[in-house]
Amino acid sequence: MKYIMKAGTLYFNDIVSARIKGAFIGSEKKIYSASGSILMRTDIANLEVPPNETGNVRYRQYILFDGSGNTCAVANPDYAEWDDPTVVGWPLCRIPRVDHAKVVYDNNEYLLVMQNDQNYLLSDKFSKAVIQIFHRGLVGGWNIEVMNDFAPEIICGIFVFCKYIEQENEFLVV
Repeated sequence: MKYIMKAGTLYFNDIVSARIKGAFIGSEKKIYSASGSILMRTDIANLEVPPNETGNVRYRQYILFDGSGNTCAVANPDYAEWDDPTVVGWPLCRIPRVDHAKVVYDNNEYLLVMQNDQNYLLSDKFSKAVIQIFHRGLVGGWNIEVMNDFAPEIICGIFVFCKYIEQENEFLVV
């Protein structure tokens, strides 16, 4: 199935399937149905961090909650293999690059990979692509190809997880 995400709205065959809206401050995003009822929400949880690991992305979780507040999916971000600070050390002038997250949804494990700044791939444990997200270039928005049967609100949740990975790589201004 092929979807288009434009300005936080997920379309299937030019028909609205779901919408993503976020607060001005904070990481929480809410996912609404086409009719405007809230279906899910996402947020970033900071886990208990040892004092010498402050800033380590491995102590964060991206969480997708259903309308009742129950956890539906969890993503654990991680550093790019070539930029892992436990292997190559912490860079002095930048933050290490985050390029993937392990996603657990519906008792299945997936790997969400930021292939580059404009393309993402969610694959199953057999490395089979289940969702591909491509930036549409100058026309704006995103093409989303879904190979499995995911509800529109789950697709939106995965899209938000992609945006969270992007945020991990933004330059910090002090």
